[in-house]
Amino acid sequence: MSAKKELAKEIHLLEEEIKILEVKRSRSQASLIEALISRATPDEDDIQFFRTFTAEIEVKRERLQNLVKQLEAML
Repeated sequence: MSAKKELAKEIHLLEEEIKILEVKRSRSQASLIEALISRATPDEDDIQFFRTFTAEIEVKRERLQNLVKQLEAML
C-alpha cells in the first residue's frame, strides 16, 4: 500500500479514537460539573478518569497533527 494511503488510514483511525475518548471523558466531566454546581466534593475516580482521558486525547491529537503535516508534505 502506498505511503499516502497508510497515512490517511492512520489519520482516520486516530480521529475515531479521539472521538471515543472524548465521549468517555465527557462522562467524568459531567460528574465533575455536577459536583461543582452542587458544591460537593468530586469523586476522586472521576477526577482521575478525566485527567487520564485528557492526557490520552492530547497525545493522540499531537500525533494526528504530525501525521497530517506528513501527508500534506507528500501532496
